[in-house]
Amino acid sequence: MNIGDIYQEEIQITANLITKFADFSGDFNPVHFDDNAAIAQGFKGRIAHGMVSASFFSKIFANKFPGAGTIYLNQTFKFHAPVYVDEVLTYRLEVIAAKEGKPIYTVKTEAFGPDKLLKISGEAVIRSKV
Repeated sequence: MNIGDIYQEEIQITANLITKFADFSGDFNPVHFDDNAAIAQGFKGRIAHGMVSASFFSKIFANKFPGAGTIYLNQTFKFHAPVYVDEVLTYRLEVIAAKEGKPIYTVKTEAFGPDKLLKISGEAVIRSKV
């Protein structure tokens, strides 16, 4: 990995993913399962848990960028806009810093909705496979 390297991937956030997350996390907030509850909270319809959408940064680090053996050291998230059921997000990761002499990198992490609206931003610190 080098400073300036960029990786992008599109992933659809489905109702099935939301249900699986609720099953193991115990978060059954009605805004994730009931359109009327979500609308009452000011949304257009059901929304995904923030961590459902954010979890795909981990998938990308582990499998693609940089790949197997990558270890998370830190991650921040800011949630800018809701993610609705069946939206396709574009995940964009950019290496912004590298620790001299070590395989440790700071990566800007962003996810955008289909309308290019920023949904999630943050930074990750990862250690790639030595």
